[in-house]
Amino acid sequence: MEKISDSKKTEFTYQAIGTANPRKQSLTNLRPDTEDKDILALSDIFQTLAPSEEPMEKLAIINTHHYSI
Repeated sequence: MEKISDSKKTEFTYQAIGTANPRKQSLTNLRPDTEDKDILALSDIFQTLAPSEEPMEKLAIINTHHYSI
């Protein structure tokens, strides 16, 4: 069986101002060969651009794939 990549995306989660619910921001359609270290470097840039009152809490990297049978 061959493993085939379908998609790769990231989801940044920030502490939201004035609410208990976090604020989320997604990047979709990333190249399948994108390395985690490059996404982590990008998260550093996003942290510098976000309001200081809304620090980043979590970064999720989501890979989906399927198998050709």
